[in-house]
Amino acid sequence: MIKSEKEYTAIIYRIEELLSVPENIENPEAKGYVELNLLSDLVADYEELHHPIQPPTLS
Repeated sequence: MIKSEKEYTAIIYRIEELLSVPENIENPEAKGYVELNLLSDLVADYEELHHPIQPPTLS
């Protein structure tokens, strides 16, 4: 669970680092694959609570 905006920012930075290695994205055997997926899930949960996307309005 991400507890603060500071933690959120640090995790986003780490995700960007992990994404810079293509194997981490597609290869379950890659060193960063599991970490990337776990951190991505944490960020998704945090964003759903603290940065929800509002439905579009038709004006």
